[in-house]
Amino acid sequence: MRALMRGGDSAAALDRVFGRAALDGRDRAFATELAHGTLKRKRTLIWAVQSCLNKPFDKLDTLLQWVLLTGAYQLLYLERVPAHAAVDESVALARRIGHAGLAATANAVLRRLSREHPQPPQPKPSDGAPALGLYASLPDWIAQSYIDRFGFAEALRIGDGLNLAPRRALRADLSKWTDSQARHMLETAGFETAYGNLGIPECIVIEDAAHADRRPFDAAIADGRLTVQSEESQFAVHLLAPAPGETVLDVCAGRGVKTGGIAARMGGEGQIIALDDDAKKLATLAQSAARFATPVAVVCADARAPYELGGVNSVDAALVDAPCSGLGILGRRADARWRKQPGDPARFGRVQADVVERAAAHVRPGGRLLYVTCSTARVEDEDVIERFLTQQPAWRPRLLEVPSSASAMTRAGNGLLSAPGIGGADGFFYAMLERAS
Repeated sequence: MRALMRGGDSAAALDRVFGRAALDGRDRAFATELAHGTLKRKRTLIWAVQSCLNKPFDKLDTLLQWVLLTGAYQLLYLERVPAHAAVDESVALARRIGHAGLAATANAVLRRLSREHPQPPQPKPSDGAPALGLYASLPDWIAQSYIDRFGFAEALRIGDGLNLAPRRALRADLSKWTDSQARHMLETAGFETAYGNLGIPECIVIEDAAHADRRPFDAAIADGRLTVQSEESQFAVHLLAPAPGETVLDVCAGRGVKTGGIAARMGGEGQIIALDDDAKKLATLAQSAARFATPVAVVCADARAPYELGGVNSVDAALVDAPCSGLGILGRRADARWRKQPGDPARFGRVQADVVERAAAHVRPGGRLLYVTCSTARVEDEDVIERFLTQQPAWRPRLLEVPSSASAMTRAGNGLLSAPGIGGADGFFYAMLERAS
């Protein structure tokens, strides 16, 4: 509760709480769902609680606000929690970390909420972004951006999906074991596995069972046989298709999740250059790279400015996972939707234009560059690519095919776009560019 009140990164706050509290897997799962669900649905929950108050919600004590919101989340969205238990536990919490007056107010409001069960009506296209924003618990400007991009009906599906648990996927390093071996280990440990929708051989979709034995899972993560990575993120490396013997530049590599996928695909033959401006992230990448089959050189540099690649004159392929607004992954970051600003997409679009131009300068004639964002904003996606192609006549787009089973993916200009929240997908944009020989 206090972690929610303080704000900040909700996932990091939960990790700190779990580090201090001895909770089993089931309790951790419940605490995570309660915290993340309350943050995601905050706008809708405030509306519901306000309907049961005789004073403005924002005039309440901050502690009482969060007691009411977490209690309301359980009453309105967690059917497995009995209503009386949600009310009683919330009242007891208000009394324990507040005082009797807060507890009395919480009791009255939550009992009324339990009886009336207020829910905003499902909006119609004529209702516009404010109604969709209230229904899906999104800022109006984000709701409008989804309507503009996908149409109202699809934006409604996106809004619903972003408030559900995102699909969880793993990348198996097939240079270390086989897909069947990885799935057998996971299923024996109690996880349910499934195949993804994008035709990626190393992708394993899992259901994280609270009763599963996590020890073999944690061991496989520790030694690099498995990596937690969304299917849409893995699809970037799948499209780039790095081959043994190539030299590959990974721009804005961060902690190296995609770098590891590139290394596994290259099978120990060739070279990877991972570039980022965050020295701490690169240090983490370098530690992980000790387990990679393919050698990785790290370069700490600003991707927007001219940079050198440590004596490498040119590369065969570049992956540009550009900094972006993150409008495609709001379902994975519970509090992110409340931190975004309307000007973010245009601001990042200007950054991305510079990053692509600098990376392209290092690609050899006949080489390729894959541009990727986890944003659904056109100004960060097609507009960046179209501007680059207009200014760089030596480059041309390569047509990418939509995987036959990818229900959430469509063509967007010279690239592909996946719709966030549909079937648990993340929203990613991909565009492949080729330099003339």
